[in-house]
Amino acid sequence: MDRRAPLPKATSHPLITLPLPPNMREPLLPIDAYTVDIGDENRWQGHPTQPHGWFSVTHIAYRMVMLPPERRAWFLETLPLDVLPQGPRRPTHIDHEAPAPTHPMAIAAEQLRVIAEDMERDGCFEMAFTTVSSAARLVSLHDAGAALSATNHLARITRQLGETAAAEEIYTSVVEEAKRLGLRSVAGYRPAQKFYYEEALDLAPAGSALEGTARWGLMNHALAVHSLPDALLHGWRAYDLLEGDEMRAGILSNLASVAHRGGFLEAAVGGYLGALQLAEPPRLWLSIAASAGEALGDARRIDRLTMLEAEGRPRASAAGPFEVAQWLLGLARGWQAAGAMDAASRFATESRHLAQQHEFHEVVYRADALLNETAAAPATRQETAGSAEADLPFSVRGGLLRLVELGA
Repeated sequence: MDRRAPLPKATSHPLITLPLPPNMREPLLPIDAYTVDIGDENRWQGHPTQPHGWFSVTHIAYRMVMLPPERRAWFLETLPLDVLPQGPRRPTHIDHEAPAPTHPMAIAAEQLRVIAEDMERDGCFEMAFTTVSSAARLVSLHDAGAALSATNHLARITRQLGETAAAEEIYTSVVEEAKRLGLRSVAGYRPAQKFYYEEALDLAPAGSALEGTARWGLMNHALAVHSLPDALLHGWRAYDLLEGDEMRAGILSNLASVAHRGGFLEAAVGGYLGALQLAEPPRLWLSIAASAGEALGDARRIDRLTMLEAEGRPRASAAGPFEVAQWLLGLARGWQAAGAMDAASRFATESRHLAQQHEFHEVVYRADALLNETAAAPATRQETAGSAEADLPFSVRGGLLRLVELGA
């Protein structure tokens, strides 16, 4: 169907609210996403793709979703035909059995996602995040299945940005919403993802960066299904093969999170501390510190919790308010886990105040919940029991030990 055709009525699916978790950050403005992604322009010299053109697409997507719904068709019709891809090409990330969309807004959303996948392939994740966030909102008024596919796509990008917990919540929420709407086969991209990364691993030369990338993908799959052995196996191999401190910091943070979930507190602490040492950009450091707080509190590492505040304050002045609010909330969770309710309340209050100033409603909600918990909590908290390693396979014990050693 020609995307310039008159707008038909919405599909028979009910209008949906996108199932996004409360702890998910807002996308960056297009110019900020471009600035983060472009980095050193030297790496783009002679490159077959041009991220400058992607900025235009990100801006178009953002601008369109900011318009009132009745004005979006007009805006779409004003675009040159070569701005969005034409022809039968669809996103690789489609999670339902419905036919290709027919509503112009749903078609435009898929076209935006096709370009976002190109952004992902070249590591421009912030522009992809902003573009797909806009695409999901655009289509939510017209096609529930396409909206859920776009939301699942957003989860994949969220995980690539290192926000594992938020990505997991999206996957779960999408499946639940699909069941409510009676849509089939909206179950996330994990099985297909694993198959293709395993195939890539078979084809990659041993010890190459390609093997590292395949291992990285398999680690992400293992994190999604809470498999500690596979996460450690593939994560450490990716860590050893891939270059770049930010990439390696993300790997360590992910391994720390799965160790924490499994109750291996020393390993979780070591992984987070190792990740913080590698995390140079203030935004990345604060994001990892926010996740580390609860693990440090569970492990009663009061010295390290104090360090998270001392080293985070100067970084906070160079980061965005959302990352700072998240970091403060992470500190609050850490002190709550350590049983220091007064300190937890102080940091939660500071986080809430900053979040209110910038209208980060989901952070305000979580800060309020934590403040209610601290008000009702006893003065001391029961010790968090760690998991025993004696019965674990040797390879798992070895992977955990490498994390522990990072915190020594």
